[in-house]
Amino acid sequence: MNKPPQNSAQMPDYLKARKLHLNGIIVVLAGMKKRNARENKDTKVETLTINAIKAELDFIDLQLKRKNG
Repeated sequence: MNKPPQNSAQMPDYLKARKLHLNGIIVVLAGMKKRNARENKDTKVETLTINAIKAELDFIDLQLKRKNG
């Protein structure tokens, strides 16, 4: 993973880009899930991955709120 920019002025841009990227991953996973609707069961890896991405998104939101005051 790339390091975030050191300049604090660029940090919100980095966080917003990271948030968009993670949201894109969630959308792709949801699309794959729809295609595999016949099986209709989550694997442990899928569940852990989605939970980890959601936790990262929550952390990014917290950081953005701190930066915006």
